Amino acid sequence: MFPVTVAGISMGGGSNPSLMHMDPICLCPGPYGIDMPGIGMTFWEPTFLAEVARTPGCMSTLGGTQVLTGYDSLTSNQTYGSGRGDSSVTRMQIHWYIYPLFSVLNMMSSLGCMNTSGFNLADLTEVDATWQDDTWTSIAFPESALFANPVGALSCIPDAVASAAGRPLDMMFWCQGSQGVVYPLTGSSTTHSSPQGGNLHILGKYMQRKTRMAGLLSTTGPWAECQSVYLPNMIRSQYRIDPVAPVASNQTAVLGMSEFRWGMLPPANTAVRTDSAFLIWVGKQCCAL
Repeated sequence: MFPVTVAGISMGGGSNPSLMHMDPICLCPGPYGIDMPGIGMTFWEPTFLAEVARTPGCMSTLGGTQVLTGYDSLTSNQTYGSGRGDSSVTRMQIHWYIYPLFSVLNMMSSLGCMNTSGFNLADLTEVDATWQDDTWTSIAFPESALFANPVGALSCIPDAVASAAGRPLDMMFWCQGSQGVVYPLTGSSTTHSSPQGGNLHILGKYMQRKTRMAGLLSTTGPWAECQSVYLPNMIRSQYRIDPVAPVASNQTAVLGMSEFRWGMLPPANTAVRTDSAFLIWVGKQCCAL
């Protein structure tokens, strides 16, 4: 969760993205619409858990519980190793949980702007036909035609360099660093050198899609000092990703960071487990009135 800043004083070490900043004293609407002074705070909160699943309906973080039947045709055929000239495509499913860990453990309850909801399975992409079909999704998100091409991929080189250092370029919303272009916003990913890279790519596609549909709000930036707001494109720097399965990593990733920095597993593991699970931390700004 660190660094935590209170009234401009940073605690716990580390640094925040440039957009994640609060002045020591802030003003936000209070009762009856009157602006009230408060203390500016920032912190990181574990808020979501995402499974990137090869087998439809298999909830890997719930012990492999099967919650869907009749979706076997969506099982992915995975091939990795882009260096060999492969052109195959992997399609995975996302199981999205609301997972406010601090609230569940009754931690940091006195801190402002905390998520107070409980654990909840919020979404399964198996039941969304547009997640399975690039054409239908391109109709829903027509900007795909601008970015899902070789020119769009070449334009992402600066973002790949920045993401490798953990500082993604938020203005390049169509990019996801070393994973390439996020469009089309479906569960498909062209071949990568490992399951981990492809799975992070697909997670980023889902999160951009969810942001566009107002399922994820902006919680950092000067526009979000008093409340979370809708933006049409994801602010990637407001998320920290902890790989927790198939083997937990002690390295934190950002969307676009190469898996060689955070998630390359021994071959014995990658051959058996091609699904992944990620704990997603959200950067929070708060004006504690």
